[in-house]
Amino acid sequence: MFKTIVFDLDGTICHHKASYPKMFFEIFGEQFNKHSDTWLRHMLHNGEHTGLEAVQSCFPELSPEEQKNALDTFTQRWSEAQVPFTGIFEAMALLKTNFGCQIGVMTNGPSQFQWAVMNKLGLSEHVDFAYASGDPFPAECKPSIPLLRKLQSQHNFEADTALFIGDNLEKDIKPAREAGWSALHVAPHDNKSEPLPLSDFIEAAKQDSLLRVNWSSLTA
Repeated sequence: MFKTIVFDLDGTICHHKASYPKMFFEIFGEQFNKHSDTWLRHMLHNGEHTGLEAVQSCFPELSPEEQKNALDTFTQRWSEAQVPFTGIFEAMALLKTNFGCQIGVMTNGPSQFQWAVMNKLGLSEHVDFAYASGDPFPAECKPSIPLLRKLQSQHNFEADTALFIGDNLEKDIKPAREAGWSALHVAPHDNKSEPLPLSDFIEAAKQDSLLRVNWSSLTA
């Protein structure tokens, strides 16, 4: 049924156990809301970028070495604050075995920042491909139908054989459906849950409703 299943990262595969604004203040000594517009504009834009651009724009008074060290510190600390949802990697393996499909990840964010998270999670051991929007490819942020077409071309699959799984309706789900993909809107959690058969999981992908799921509950 599905030849390719692509997951979002933050809020779908993992969640954080720290406050982003608090960590920002601890590293830069200034409130995040003072810089949030500029910071996010440079962290979430089309084109190849690492995240250093945001530090340079918000804190031009720092030396190049200080800017790099600050980003490295933020990147390391934020990646260490990420925790995978219970059972997510087992769920990926089950989907891959059941459908004989490739599993991918597409996440918004600068290359250095997002790959620190993905490497901390050991994501490459569980998926066939993974990209941050700031990577040289695809160098494009969600929501974007052209981005999804790039993934189709790069990994040789058609829209009607693809499923996108994400927690953001506007960035993940709507563009996937507009591109002809199946899409599953999820709200993962770690609370105890009844078993979720794959047949129900597949049916949920045909619906517009939000699926609250403990990944460890997914069964063949």
